[in-house]
Amino acid sequence: MKALLVYPVFPKSYWGQEYTNPITGRRAIVPPLGLITIAAMLPEHWELRLLDMNVEPLDDSAIAWADVVMLSAMRIQAASFHDVARRAAAMGKRVVAGGPYVTSDPQAGHGIDHVVIGEAEDVLPDLARELERGRGAARVEAPSRPDVKRTPAARYDLLRVESYNAIGVQFSRGCPFNCEFCDIIELFGRSPRTKPPDQLLRELDAVLATGFRGAVFLVDDNFIGNKVAAKKMLSRLAGWTVDNGHPFDFFTEASVNLADDDEMIAKMVAADFSAVFLGIETPSKEALLETQKRQNAYLDLNEAVDKLAKNGLEVMGGFIVGFDADDETIFDLQFEFIDRSPIAKAMVGILTALPMTQLWRRLAREGRLYGGAVGDAAYRPNFATRLPEETLVAGYGKLLARLYQPAAYFRRAYRSLELGREAKKSPFRRPFWYAFGVAWRSLWYQGVRASYRAEYWKFLARVAWRMPDQFVPGVAAAVAGEHMIRYTFEDILPRLAAPAPDRAPVAVQPEGLVTLGRRALADLVDGGRSPATH
Repeated sequence: MKALLVYPVFPKSYWGQEYTNPITGRRAIVPPLGLITIAAMLPEHWELRLLDMNVEPLDDSAIAWADVVMLSAMRIQAASFHDVARRAAAMGKRVVAGGPYVTSDPQAGHGIDHVVIGEAEDVLPDLARELERGRGAARVEAPSRPDVKRTPAARYDLLRVESYNAIGVQFSRGCPFNCEFCDIIELFGRSPRTKPPDQLLRELDAVLATGFRGAVFLVDDNFIGNKVAAKKMLSRLAGWTVDNGHPFDFFTEASVNLADDDEMIAKMVAADFSAVFLGIETPSKEALLETQKRQNAYLDLNEAVDKLAKNGLEVMGGFIVGFDADDETIFDLQFEFIDRSPIAKAMVGILTALPMTQLWRRLAREGRLYGGAVGDAAYRPNFATRLPEETLVAGYGKLLARLYQPAAYFRRAYRSLELGREAKKSPFRRPFWYAFGVAWRSLWYQGVRASYRAEYWKFLARVAWRMPDQFVPGVAAAVAGEHMIRYTFEDILPRLAAPAPDRAPVAVQPEGLVTLGRRALADLVDGGRSPATH
């Protein structure tokens, strides 16, 4: 049996860092962890090929080779997903689809031969046997959420690791919180399931065996969802990094209450973590309470972010505008919070109602939904907002323009370096030849060709003069700015300036989604999830 595993095109987003690829020499930010984990669950005698369309094009010859084409996608990849499915069907190939897109939207799998709903561990072996016999159910639904201790190590050997900025691994699934807009708690549940330390370390051994050295993304949607298990794992990971010569630079996603746990912070830094993405969402306490993000509402968010930065964890942040509690002041409030922060990479989006979430069901009951979400928060909202839509979109655009004026971006980047200057530094070092190549290309693309080159040189000169020990991370921050600035001004703002479509709320039956949301729903352990698109 020959199986072609295809990861569809992922449109540009803040998370994707696509504009930095000519500088970094990479083609994509992270590989499709879901698909290579699925590959590890398939029969050993199958012939497998992985094709990540973000790294290489999908030629008809690759489809012709396969007996079955297997797809996993997030909502933002829908256009490419359906195009691949149509191409494969036109060539007479059976198509199997899973992942968060088809799991969370009952209509997404229409016309697909075999759709896997939920996590694959308990259903894929039987489906594979059926496929070998030339049959199989059109819809396969996981009966429960599996124990991740049984999840095999992903097939990292299928990857072209040199194509990626980072490699993903997964420690846990699930989040204990109850944010109204979040589909993760519907997909993975609110009781985090974790892997034992030995299991995770074996997976890191598999990454190491590929020859990859660099950034490793722990793709957990909340790394500290189970703090006891996370601390045990970090204690083992710290020893593993020493024994293996500090080969990786780790980063992850966590809730803001990480700042309340000094032991957790220390263990993360000791295990060579250098950055964390936080779902901050908004400095508005009213909006936080409205959306049930109470874990943020009673924290001093400024102090929390500064504390993490001072301890050596660069903070990336997700922010949202468009909550029912928001009024015209929210844009200045968000700007003031972010501008004084050390969060250079602030990923701001408009609130989106994703299928299967509590927010979707509430808006459906209120008759406010316009229909499906595109999966990208940098679009117009897909529901009737309390704040007039044109006010929301105009305010959002102005907020992004202020945040990503080059001087504003580099000011935040400098503050991040300044706060973290005295923190413990990871011994991890990229190969000299690679670091030199990135620096040289940065000087050309940003220092010579970029429209913001004056601010670029001011930033690097200031870092070199006042904090020469921070020059290397300073160059890294400058490189990231190439994407954050260009994506804002070349992609989002022109898109927002387009005329508003004629829309009216549509009738949605939320009852089916309520039933769906209570079942065992999760994606195929897809580690490429972008905070900016969920």
